[in-house]
This record gives sequence, C-alpha cells and structure tokens, in this order.
Amino acid sequence: MTSLLELRNVRASYGEIEVIHGVTISVEPGDVLGILGPNGAGKTTLLKVAAGLHMPSSGAVVVAGRDVTGISADKLARAGLCLVPEGRGVFPNLTVREHLRMATYRGVSLSDIEEAAYHQFPRLKERRDQAAGTMSGGEQQMLSVARAVATKPSVLLLDELSMGLAPMIVEELFGVVAKIASEGIAIIVVEQFAKAVLGVATKAAIMIDGGISAMGTPHDIHDQLSAAYLGTSHKGFPS
Repeated sequence: MTSLLELRNVRASYGEIEVIHGVTISVEPGDVLGILGPNGAGKTTLLKVAAGLHMPSSGAVVVAGRDVTGISADKLARAGLCLVPEGRGVFPNLTVREHLRMATYRGVSLSDIEEAAYHQFPRLKERRDQAAGTMSGGEQQMLSVARAVATKPSVLLLDELSMGLAPMIVEELFGVVAKIASEGIAIIVVEQFAKAVLGVATKAAIMIDGGISAMGTPHDIHDQLSAAYLGTSHKGFPS
C-alpha cells in the first residue's frame, strides 16, 4: 500500500541550530501514528515540516509517492494535508457555523459540512450560532477538528490535541480520531502525554532531542516510555 505521507531522513533548523536530525516516518490510509516526547523534542517542528510551514534543510516530504518538498502550505492543504495546530486556532468572534463555512473552499457545501461536523460532535450543533470564544476549551478543540475533517483531508496532523482538557473530553476527542482513521484518513498525532493517543494508535514513536529514539506498536512504546526518557521513577508522565 502506498504511503499517504512520508518524511524521509528529514533535517530542519532554526538559523544555525538543527532541531530535527534525520527523521524518517510514514503513514498509510487508516494509520494513526502517535509521536510522543517531552517539550522541546522537536515534535511540533516535525509537523510544520510535514505541513509545508517549515522548510527542511535536507531530506524529503513525500505525499502519495510524489516529492512535495518545498511546496507551500496552501498547496499542500489543497492536496489533502490538514494541520490542527497546538492552541486550537479558532477565531473567537466567529460562530461555529462561520468556522465551518470557511471549509467550503474545497468545494463541499455548507450543509454537507455541517451534517458531518454535527454527526461527529453533536454538541457543536447546539452551539452552531455561538461565538467560538465563548465556548469551553473542549468545545473549541472539537470545532478545530470538525473544521479540519470538513475539508476531506487524506492526511490529518494533530498537535497536542489533549492540551489543557479534562480526561473525559480527551477520551471523546480520541474516539473521534479513531473513527476518522477508520474512514481511510492517515493521522499523525503529536502528544506529550501518552495514555489517550496510545489507546487509538496503530503505531507509535518516541521523539527526543530532535530524533526518533524508538518506534513500534503502542504496546512496545508504552513499555519503553519511562526508560527511554523519563527514568523509571518519574511520576509526572501518565501511563
């Protein structure tokens, strides 16, 4: 099966400081790849490289077998790569419906977009005429995911989906992530915390200091987490 997205031996820098050191990953239709690691590991920069927001200093970004290294983020978005950035990225003064209307640029009708969004997140239907800035953090994150999926991407990139959210909301969000993947969309989820993403991931990787230190099944990665970069006595990382 052809990978929908590959990063091949990617390196990336900020000025003279290299922060990504030869990373190779790939996802196929239906994959959920969880990339775990502490703050400063390079996870967000890796997603920015994949989305065309940060030019790699070497290596290649390949979408469905085509080398797209250096192609602009807007063209990659039109090719089916969609990034949900850390911090949700909603416009506080726009309503839920107005956010979803923005996704019609892909040629999908607003009624179809709303139907899909409200099916995935019924709570958004109740809030459809409410300004996003007045909603809870969990509802804003639901909106950011619904807006992304409404563009019918082939690859979905999620950055710290669980940040600042209650465990019940995180569980609900990752349940939707699993459903999205079951429709053939490839997903890369960057997370600092492991429990939720490993519950839905088909494969996982640990990223430390700009490189992949381990990759394998969620079970394998779970067993390696504390030894890999936290120390077996560390109590701050949820299992």
